[in-house]
Amino acid sequence: MTDQTRPSGDDQGHDGPPPEGQHPEGQQPEGQHPEGQGHEPTTAPAAFPYQDLPYGRQPDGQVPQPTGHGHQLYGSAPRPSDHEQQQGAYGQPQGAYGQPQGAYEQPQGAYGQPYGVAGHAQEAPGQDAYGQPTQQFAYAQASTPPAPRTPEQAARRRRLLIGLIGGAALLLVLVVAGAVTFATMSASHRPEATVRDYLGAVQAGEVERALALDGTEVADGDVLLTDDAYAAADDQVDGFQLGAVSTDGDDAQVEAVVHRADGSTHAQDFTLVRDGRDLLFFDRWALQPVDLGTVSVQVAGPASAEIAVDGTPVTRGSDGSVSLKAFPGSYEVALAAENESYSATAATAVVEGAVVTAQPTLLTTTLTSAGTTAATAAVDAWVAGCIASTDLRPEGCSFGLYDTESGRYTLSGQKWTLESAPQFTVGDWQDGGWTVSTTTPGSASFTAQGVDAAGNSGVYGSLAPVPVRVGGLISDVTADGATFTSSVATPLT
Repeated sequence: MTDQTRPSGDDQGHDGPPPEGQHPEGQQPEGQHPEGQGHEPTTAPAAFPYQDLPYGRQPDGQVPQPTGHGHQLYGSAPRPSDHEQQQGAYGQPQGAYGQPQGAYEQPQGAYGQPYGVAGHAQEAPGQDAYGQPTQQFAYAQASTPPAPRTPEQAARRRRLLIGLIGGAALLLVLVVAGAVTFATMSASHRPEATVRDYLGAVQAGEVERALALDGTEVADGDVLLTDDAYAAADDQVDGFQLGAVSTDGDDAQVEAVVHRADGSTHAQDFTLVRDGRDLLFFDRWALQPVDLGTVSVQVAGPASAEIAVDGTPVTRGSDGSVSLKAFPGSYEVALAAENESYSATAATAVVEGAVVTAQPTLLTTTLTSAGTTAATAAVDAWVAGCIASTDLRPEGCSFGLYDTESGRYTLSGQKWTLESAPQFTVGDWQDGGWTVSTTTPGSASFTAQGVDAAGNSGVYGSLAPVPVRVGGLISDVTADGATFTSSVATPLT
């Protein structure tokens, strides 16, 4: 092997080893080392297999090794490949200097491969051709990369990050939720919120819940203050608008406009009183009992007539009327059951709103044909009762005679004879009964035997028939018959 330092003079380009015992210029005999120089072998190792081949030529049958530098002339500096530029010659795992596998110990050493092949260490500044350090020996030492994290460390870091992010998100959620909760609680504790709940319950048909909100006491006779009764009503509350809100100390007033399904509206005021606090910050407002509307019914019919409001039987007062608390709406009023003697056309009671005075709804009854027959029979019976009297002036009847010969005759066999029956009609209910009016008066005559003080006797009677009239009221008709009360005064004849 030749010295890789370029010789001077005639020895330039010599490829073979120098003659035995001779040393090229600049070389020292074996075992002699100039001061400051590294040891350089003067002969090729015995393991070199191809001594007779020119340096850089491959033996026959051998595939040229890729060099990464292209084909280089002997003694020229090879061009570093991209790989070697990224992994410099000094301080790298593949470097040729200072490594456990030196130039003479690596299987891919300088004598085993052509010059410039991949894996051959290249010259570097401050080094000689054999990779031995010179006086300007230096390493391009790379910085030591940080040790990679273990899976446990990476998992702990991920858990820490997730915990921090989750904690921050939870804190944000709590802050937002707290703000929303405070705003919601504040809004729900305003006076108008209580009124909104009340009217919302009425609009939803939950009148029993509305009554619980304002504390209205429900009596046994308040048959319309139930969810079922209100569900049967028409033109119920279907909307509302809240208006001005005013507070004065512990009192509050809320104005509202209530809408019904028929398109009508009415204004209504609500009164509230402060009633303590919730969670130290929020005032409670207690809604005072609301003045409800009233279903008022006047029945033009007998006391025995039973009526119902929207199908619910109700009890009439002593004057025959009905007065019931009710929420805004329209309520049907009718007889509770069919009656063979009289009937009534259903009527509608309208409740416009609280503190609204409406005219009573009149339920008028009329006699059926069976009822008219019973009424006629009652009037005829009354006339017959008067005719059956023996008095000159039957009590409670519409006819009679004055005794012009009072005390002169002793009468016997007195009787009234109905010459013709009066004609009459039974009309509408009025002032407590169906009216009875005479259309054609009847007539009756009176006869008797009279004896004077001398013992003289004769017929004593009316000179002419007297008129018989009827008038009054049919106050009731039942299965037992009708009740007739005469209102005709006894006439003077």
